[in-house]
Amino acid sequence: MIYNVAQLLKEGVGASRRRTISGDLRDIDALNPGVTHVEGELLFVRTPKGILVTGNAQMNIQQICRRCLEPMATEVEFEIEEEFIPSIDIDTGATLPITDEDEPELIIDEHHMLDMSEVLRQYVIVAGTSPGLCRSDCEGLCPICGKNLNLEPCGCQRDVIDPRLSALAQLLDQPDQE
Repeated sequence: MIYNVAQLLKEGVGASRRRTISGDLRDIDALNPGVTHVEGELLFVRTPKGILVTGNAQMNIQQICRRCLEPMATEVEFEIEEEFIPSIDIDTGATLPITDEDEPELIIDEHHMLDMSEVLRQYVIVAGTSPGLCRSDCEGLCPICGKNLNLEPCGCQRDVIDPRLSALAQLLDQPDQE
């Protein structure tokens, strides 16, 4: 997901280009090693400082169900908005100053190539931080033995009463008095 932005850098402020994202990200995180396909739309807009990239993308990633802790496939959609700055002046070829505050993944390289790979990977990680459920009726794990209740019941005694509330439990055992 590398885009040549030399022509856009030569144009005036406000010039724009639409681009599609259709490619693969590698090694997003520990749950998503290998190749993961991403699709989306981007708008590149020339700014006084560089190029503003906005758009949206979607992809399927592996997550862990928040109840049963089993792996599951989840479609993640996210919006992108980042400004990239050039490292080389497009007209003179002179090196432009890059400060310590400038993030390296937001710098357009010396060949005027804008690489979206690391930015997309970071957006996916943030978008995937709120795990969902493997299914709407997920039973989760037994709080006593830890067995996955989606696979089979565990047989644990779940009506264990907190010892601090045992006095109240005794009241429930007494016959009703009028």
